[in-house]
Amino acid sequence: MKRRWYITGLAALVAFTMVVYAQLGRDYTNEFLGSSTGRALMQAYGAIKSGYLTEVDDDILIRGAITGMVEALDDQFSTYVEPKAAARDRQDSTGSFGGIGAVLTAHDRNTGKGVEILTVYQGSPAFEAGLQRGDVFLEVDGVDVAEMTASDVADLVRGPEGTTVNLLMNRPGADEPLSFTITRGVIQIVDVSSTMLPDNVGYVSLSSFNNRLLTDQMVEQIDQLILQGATSLVLDLRDNPGGLLPQAVYVADEFLDEGPIVYQRSRGVTQLYAAAQRGSYDLPLVVLVNQNSASASEIVAGALQQSGRAIVIGEQTFGKGVGQTVISLSDGSQLQYVSFEWLTPDRSSIAEKGVTPDIIVADTRFPNTVVADGRGLRPGQTVQLSVDGEVIGEATANEDGTFTIMALGEVREASAVQGEALVDLERDPVLQAALEVLVNGEAASN
Repeated sequence: MKRRWYITGLAALVAFTMVVYAQLGRDYTNEFLGSSTGRALMQAYGAIKSGYLTEVDDDILIRGAITGMVEALDDQFSTYVEPKAAARDRQDSTGSFGGIGAVLTAHDRNTGKGVEILTVYQGSPAFEAGLQRGDVFLEVDGVDVAEMTASDVADLVRGPEGTTVNLLMNRPGADEPLSFTITRGVIQIVDVSSTMLPDNVGYVSLSSFNNRLLTDQMVEQIDQLILQGATSLVLDLRDNPGGLLPQAVYVADEFLDEGPIVYQRSRGVTQLYAAAQRGSYDLPLVVLVNQNSASASEIVAGALQQSGRAIVIGEQTFGKGVGQTVISLSDGSQLQYVSFEWLTPDRSSIAEKGVTPDIIVADTRFPNTVVADGRGLRPGQTVQLSVDGEVIGEATANEDGTFTIMALGEVREASAVQGEALVDLERDPVLQAALEVLVNGEAASN
């Protein structure tokens, strides 16, 4: 496995980092206080702090001001992340955390509240303690979590390796809630899953690029597939929202022998960010994408497509052709703001356009979420939503006669074995098309 970057790309990264730190080194305090708007903000803070009816929390006010500042950019990809969520993101990017080894999901998918277990990883502390899929969280260390979200509960369940967490769970069919005391262990975040398909086709799925160990995990699993007899590969990037730009470069570089991988353009200046050197794998390759493939996924798909290394099959991708600078602030929060645009090897932008597959096939594995809002009913009346004669959802009208119906479809299955991919060829026309291309010898190899 390689970890070589073209020197121009590395120089560009260093230069960009120096610019960021140079900008942060300016004396913005005096600039801020020197403007009438800046002084107005301080006056507003002082007035609320000293004169509001009840005592106010400084952190809430200031973080609200930062959030408002970022929202004023009117940019969906620039955001402020509060300390707790930022800490979780930083931890996840390392590839491991202290926890129990269970995948959590919303119990009530209409509201997002209440949390149940989707998967328990084999051999994990949760598995050894006897937790099961479908168990619903009631309390964590005595804290009522019945109305919390999955991320909130995850923050409580996680903790240092070797410490314990006490859980009170509701198990469907059980007469009483069940109590568990679980010793936390080191849980590896595995964002790569694989399996062998018919005709010696190896299948590898990447769920996210926000993991510094992603390429290592991918290489390990591809090597195992080759040992099992794989003579061609499917790289599935569907529903992958992106993540760390270096990981996108590393993944693409494993399949490319030469040529640019990605360019970067910032404030009118375009320069090569990374180029390939001799790749590790030369097997025929197909890349799968859909409308949720974004950012780093599009970098990989675009580089492999434009180099002629892979055939891309699926749907038009999301079209996130920009990248963010992430700055850790003094209180542990993060500021993520768009600072550059990335370009494909032919120096074209996919922003708001996406990558167009070589073969377009609709991804119909899972039904789309259908939402219907309405009003005019009497409080308590029930309304149903049907499509082609099939009822797909219902709701009860609120006191003001309004209602919302959400049809979310089935919960996606996840394997209890980390790194094992679950595929259903009969329900996956995109994967069927990929197999046809590979079996017929239509995909190129290095």
